[in-house]
Amino acid sequence: MNTLGILFRLTTFGESHGVALGSIIDGCPAGVPLTRDQIQAALDRRRPGQSSITTARAEPDQVEILSGVFEDKTLGTPIAAIVRNTNQRSGDYDKLKTVDRPGHADAVWRERYKHRDHRGGGRTSGRETLCRVIGGAVAEAFLARDLPRVSTVAWVSQVGDLVAAVPEPGITRAQVDAHATRCADPVVREEMSKRILAAKEAGDSLGGSIDIRVEGLPVGLGEPIFGKLKALIAQALGSVGAVTGVVWGPPDLLARIEQPGSVFHSQKEMYGGIQGGLANGEPMQLRAFFKPPATLAEHAKGGRHDPCIMPRAVPVLEAMVSMVIADLVLQMNAFHHTA
Repeated sequence: MNTLGILFRLTTFGESHGVALGSIIDGCPAGVPLTRDQIQAALDRRRPGQSSITTARAEPDQVEILSGVFEDKTLGTPIAAIVRNTNQRSGDYDKLKTVDRPGHADAVWRERYKHRDHRGGGRTSGRETLCRVIGGAVAEAFLARDLPRVSTVAWVSQVGDLVAAVPEPGITRAQVDAHATRCADPVVREEMSKRILAAKEAGDSLGGSIDIRVEGLPVGLGEPIFGKLKALIAQALGSVGAVTGVVWGPPDLLARIEQPGSVFHSQKEMYGGIQGGLANGEPMQLRAFFKPPATLAEHAKGGRHDPCIMPRAVPVLEAMVSMVIADLVLQMNAFHHTA
């Protein structure tokens, strides 16, 4: 299963230390304005080596569009794009050929496939997510043309036991990107940086959460029964390696779930913008939980790894959500055209 989506489809390929990684996006309508710079800007938000709190692997992640775009507009044909790997240090991973990291895919992939690429995690590396960011950039270009009111913004809401204050509605990606942690809380984010750096120096790692807010969704977006908006979002976010749980609703939903129905249902924000599996016109609010990265101790010190993946995962989750929305919009449009 290397493909996501029904009408808007993303197929990813490549390994962390292979020649290149890439994306094939099929189903994007023709005539959507799309430039290489748009995709590159999305990749620049995810690329490694952005700051001292991320991996030291300095990859420029320059995208090459191979097909599907002409004169800065999509052709309606498959869009193929690749990013070449240029800064591999495969020798750093020699020990991982026989030693499995706890919590990583090493052992189960060996058992399942009997053969794997251990360099940088191969296909299970977080580097595969750059392919998803490419797909997300195409999805957002389509949404910008057909549903310009839709905006998706994510931010780091927790690192370890440090919980950030919830930002006001209307927060922008530029505001989130203003700090290396991608946390919107100006007080907590400084301590987050210190904790992440301390974990990096100790060969340890930190987990936490990312919040996502989507505004401008059309009422009714989603497909009952198994194509519910919340179900497809859960599948998309859950396919990101480090994600360990997803909650819909306000950030403190788990604390409020004990309320009786008479109280719970009097607060429309409890639904997270989704009712009956369909968008209800309110902002869609999500929280994705991340486990700490599995590369630890000497493996972490010897290689180049993120001690906390969330700052770089923010654009990845935005991309996953945008692709689900784009796919559902195309499905809804197809239904209306045939009904």
